Amino acid sequence: MYVIDASVYVSRLQATETHHTSSKRLLELLRMQRIPVSCPTLLWPEVAAALGRGTRDPSLARAAVISLRRLSHHHYVPLDHRLAAEAAELAGKCLLRGADAVYVALAKRLACPLVTLDLQQHSRAANVIQTLSPDELLSLLLA
Repeated sequence: MYVIDASVYVSRLQATETHHTSSKRLLELLRMQRIPVSCPTLLWPEVAAALGRGTRDPSLARAAVISLRRLSHHHYVPLDHRLAAEAAELAGKCLLRGADAVYVALAKRLACPLVTLDLQQHSRAANVIQTLSPDELLSLLLA
């Protein structure tokens, strides 16, 4: 099981993103192999915001979130009081942005790696959980 940050989904959905190809390959491989993925429900507004702001196309943002919610190998965890408290603790401890800390808290709770393209999240959370880029995880899965 893996927790995947919104940065990977946004990169996968925008062909102009630097890591588009590796994000697309990874997400397709996880789907084909039915490898479980967990994400906080925070993923939905994060992806919608990034796509909506980046493309100025609200219908694209809406369609992306509908597609995300239908992924059968994904499990979505609500951002409840407990997860928010865990994230707040990690935000202060690891000097993370609030949303980034939510993904880290979920990965810590589930004792699984976090896959992210966010270099700051990747490096600052590495003392608490295993962090991987899409390329790093692809290398592990294809080895």
